[in-house]
This record gives sequence, structure tokens and C-alpha cells, in this order.
Amino acid sequence: MVPLKNLKNKKILIFGAGLSGLSTIKKLKNKVKDLSFWDDNLKIRMQVKKNFNLKSDPRFFLKFFDYIIMSPGIDIYQHSKKKFFKKNFSKIITDIDIFTSSIDLKKNKVILITGTNGKSTFSKLLYHVLKNKNKNTHLLGNYGEPVLNYKQNKYKNYYILELSSYQIEYSKFLRSNVCSVLNITPDHLQRHKNFSNYINIKLRIFDSLINTGVGYVSESFPFFDKIKNKKVYKAKLLNKIYLKNKFLNKETFISSISITYKILKFLKISDKVIFKSFTTFRPLPHRQEFVKKIGNIIFINDSKATNFESSKFSLEYYNNIYWIVGGLLKKNDKLKLSNFVIGKIRQIYLIGKNMTFLNSQLPKKINKSKCKTLINAVHKSFKDAKNSGLKNSVVLLSPAAASFDQFDNFEHRGNEFKKIVRNI
Repeated sequence: MVPLKNLKNKKILIFGAGLSGLSTIKKLKNKVKDLSFWDDNLKIRMQVKKNFNLKSDPRFFLKFFDYIIMSPGIDIYQHSKKKFFKKNFSKIITDIDIFTSSIDLKKNKVILITGTNGKSTFSKLLYHVLKNKNKNTHLLGNYGEPVLNYKQNKYKNYYILELSSYQIEYSKFLRSNVCSVLNITPDHLQRHKNFSNYINIKLRIFDSLINTGVGYVSESFPFFDKIKNKKVYKAKLLNKIYLKNKFLNKETFISSISITYKILKFLKISDKVIFKSFTTFRPLPHRQEFVKKIGNIIFINDSKATNFESSKFSLEYYNNIYWIVGGLLKKNDKLKLSNFVIGKIRQIYLIGKNMTFLNSQLPKKINKSKCKTLINAVHKSFKDAKNSGLKNSVVLLSPAAASFDQFDNFEHRGNEFKKIVRNI
């Protein structure tokens, strides 16, 4: 373990000064005697030096360190100093390691959530329910605040941490009372190389469980036989009739809802609190987010759908869909649509870098328009939906791709979509 109190006399390099890196610098600056940092961006290095008076050594790769605290967004396998990182991989840790190692798990509860799709939504759902029971409930990690930003109370806290595969990959000392993998479908293969590696990284979350802890997957989880920890159980599917929340009451969510329920029961939350909180839960932005209704046409912002499996959730749920899709496609993502889904899609509007490839992969029987930009796609899809004469139709932004070819991130893309729609 790497609790904060044990790092005082260690030689530590913080690599990367993004959100988690900056919070780590703030936390360790006055607690570690030999602390240095590096970021490949000169502007960021200058800002850190100015704000924290912390040394950055361009020859870090020639030095010895006890620990390298790595920002998860950095791909060490493609980095110019990858030989240094490979040699020192056992020393690479994360801010999550420090955080979970520093908590008394007998007096507090740490809940770790990962999965390919829906992990932010269901981390927020856990937070929503537990907050109604205990005000000392905190949502941290990949979706919430950086963990080391948080001032810890000593006991009776719930800490919910949403973790990406990047965070799990670099972590060595994760600890939890309860954890879950909601689902696994191919994603981030440009970094993890193949699906098998990605699966194994996700399943490593179960190594975090303490002796009294438990882990959960869905009843139909296809990789259960790969889990070595005997304290991991299958969550029996809840009956859909229990769910009165329109957003949550979707077939594609049932397995994640069931896992959430099992976690809450493990934490001794009553059914009354659980189902009342489920009813009042509101979805996060950019996840099947209702934007506006014009006549018989509704506009849905699903910009968070950055892979094809995520988009399938929305395509299966809505009808008479005018689908805006495209961006930076992820390696080995499978663009397969069932006949059921094909029948729901009226037209497709292609945007972004991979329009030609998408055009060749998506069903030929559906009309497609190469719009290139989001604003062109919104206006054309609205015009086509309006002229269709259908009683109800949906203009759906569900890109099935990353956003970085045209936008800063999926939030930027979703906000631009909402801005365009609201100006119609």
C-alpha cells in the first residue's frame, strides 16, 4: 500500500499535470521531501513552476524514483520515453492508489465502479441514493472530483469512484469494500492493443477487494469464468416493474440497475430508500438528454456515446430516428445493426473524419447524407424529419465515435448540438 503518511521520505515523480496531476501536486507538495514533476507541455510546466515552485527535470528518465504517479490519460506505450516507463512499470501508481490506501475501510466504505458503458450514470445513481441516506457521500475519480482534492473525514463516509481502464491499468494498490464491472465491450483498443488485454485490465478491479468486501457483475456477464476472486457474485436481474423512472426503465439498463441494487443492499440501504431514490434520479448531460421538441420532432443529445455499443442503447430505445453519427472511430469497433434497429432508422447523417468508412460499413438500405459538420447535420435532419409527415420522430446525436477530430471532448460536442438546436 501507499498511504500518504508513508510517502514522506520517498523520491517521487508526478508525471502529467492535468486535473489529477495538479491535485496530486497540491496534496504532496508539503508532505514529500523529494518531489518533482514533468509534463510534456512547456506551457503547463511553466504554470506549475510559477504556482507551486516545483522542480521539473527534463532528464527525469535518467533518475531513480521510488514511485511515479502517472496521469491516466498518458499512453506510456507510445511515449518518447517508453523504455524508461517499461523498465519502471512496477513503480507506476496513481492518485487512486494513494487515496484508497489512506482510508480506514472499517470506518468508511469505498465503492469502485467500472465498465465500458454507463459507468458515469450508475456511479451518479449510487451517489444519488446514498446521499439520501448519508450526507457524507462523495463522487470522485473519472467522473467526479480528483480524489486527492478531497479532504477526508475520518469515518462514516461513502466514497464512490468511477474508474476508467486507464486508471486501473496504472494502479497497483487499489482497495475497496465493494466494486463492480457493469459490462465489457471493445473499447480503447488503440491503447490496449486487443480486446483480451482490455478485459483483463477491467477485471483487475476485483483485486482491490478487502477480506470483507464483495464484487458484482450481471447475471449474464460473459467473462465470469475469467474472474479469480471468489468474492465476486452475479447480480440477479431485477423485475422491470419495480422501476418507475422513465430514463432508467430501459431494457439495456436492467443489468446495471440490478448490480446497483445489490451494491446498495450490501451497504444495508432499505428498499424504500432505494426505489424512492431511483424514481427521483435524473440522467446526466449528454446521455440520452432531451434538448427540445419542435412540433412532432424531439432532439436527443447522446454525445457521450463514443463507441458503437453505446449508440446501440439509444437506437434500440427510440423510433423513427434521424441519426447523426461520426467522428474518430475507435479501433476494432464493430458497426453491426440488427434488422430490428435498422427498421427504426429513417436516415443517417455522417459527420467528422471517418465519413467515407462509415458510409461503407452502415446498411446500404438506409439513406445517408455526408454532412461533414454538426451544424449541417442538425439542419438537414430537422428538415427531413419535418418533411416526412411522421406523427413522431427523433433527431438523435449519438456519434458512436470520439469527438477529437472536430471538438475538444464529448461535452463540447454535446453543448454545440444543444446550442444549434436551441437556435432553430
